Amino acid sequence: MQKGLACLFPAFALKYTGKEVDLIRRSGLVDLETRITDSGRTLGLDIEDFDISENNYLDAELENQVLSYIFSCSFADVLRQKEGSPEMVSGFSMGIYAALYYAGAIDFRTGLFLVRDFYTTVRRILSGKNYLMASVVGFDRSELSRFSAEYGSVETVIQNGTHSFVLSGEVPEMEALMKSLQENGAIHISPFQLASPYHAKILRNHSADFEKIVNRYSIKEAALPVFSMIDLKRKQSAEELQKELVNNVSRPLNFYESIRAMNRHGINKFVEVGADKALLKSSKFIEGDFEFIAIARGKYQI
Repeated sequence: MQKGLACLFPAFALKYTGKEVDLIRRSGLVDLETRITDSGRTLGLDIEDFDISENNYLDAELENQVLSYIFSCSFADVLRQKEGSPEMVSGFSMGIYAALYYAGAIDFRTGLFLVRDFYTTVRRILSGKNYLMASVVGFDRSELSRFSAEYGSVETVIQNGTHSFVLSGEVPEMEALMKSLQENGAIHISPFQLASPYHAKILRNHSADFEKIVNRYSIKEAALPVFSMIDLKRKQSAEELQKELVNNVSRPLNFYESIRAMNRHGINKFVEVGADKALLKSSKFIEGDFEFIAIARGKYQI
């Protein structure tokens, strides 16, 4: 175990760096094309024509999650064979499935089914409601609360920094709020190509539905601690991880406080294990004595 090292697993790709496929091929340890083909057949998804240069499937929510899971697990397999295990792992949002895979709590196929089943259940719960998620930079939490107070469906679902958040809400209210925030000095606003409001309060009355999903599959005790970005605690037992999977889809996350907490507990090197470099970008908003590396940039030896 490498003291001071944590591996973090992102939720989905917003934009590929373009180096991901070559990095995995170069390792000679994972047949990425076969894994993509087999995963698509397992889930009944047509993803065989994935092309990283075209950035296709970025707008297809389920397919993007599945491909991101495949990339994270493939990078994890390379790391597992080339390096000692980290001190802990953590999954950002839907990155929890790859984190559990690397920690040995689930097998690869189980992760595929969890991605699909949670996604389809969230879509069923929404019953046609149209939601939007967007990152907002430039306001603290109290300011955002004040601006969004008149929009009942809007809430802060992720904190990335003291002035960097992700908001979620029904489309008309989110569009009105984003316009207001822009007029009031937002530094940056970026809507996501997402219709599923993961971590939102609308899902909190449906824990029984998510528990049913988790109970279908084998979740084992993890071989190393899994740090929760919900309550900032380390989880390892099967029971703890089952509860974490249920809460992960319906509770807000705090990436900012998670990195700070892990840093206080001795983690001084974070490696983003997956496609894109979204977590690396978010880490720029966090103060602390640590190094943050994204494998997809090609600057971390694998």
